[in-house]
Amino acid sequence: MANDLELQNLLSAVTDAMLKDRNGDIDQIIGRYDVPRAEVDSLIGIIRRLHLVLVGAQPSRRFVHRLKTELLGAPERNVVTRIRYLPPRVQIAAGIALVAGFMLLSRGRIMEDARQEQQEVPVLP
Repeated sequence: MANDLELQNLLSAVTDAMLKDRNGDIDQIIGRYDVPRAEVDSLIGIIRRLHLVLVGAQPSRRFVHRLKTELLGAPERNVVTRIRYLPPRVQIAAGIALVAGFMLLSRGRIMEDARQEQQEVPVLP
């Protein structure tokens, strides 16, 4: 039976070669290590099947951000994250307050523009 360390190094090298799509190098890699071919063939078959079946996935930015804040323990405290973790009724009230404030600011600006236009337009006799 082969040395466990030799077998681990061999399997690591074979896996790296498969990840780099260099399947032709596998026979050369096996020749470099002092491991019997019969012992390696079944494991290489498993590695090949895993390489075909397992597909990498890209996590969403939201998941990465949450994981980072959970691991580091220092969450960002901005307005959006504060509102996000409030109860739904409070979120709705905050949204209504935000829209109402925006409407009041817009109305004030529109009224100011209307006053300026009235002052600029000369009255005809």
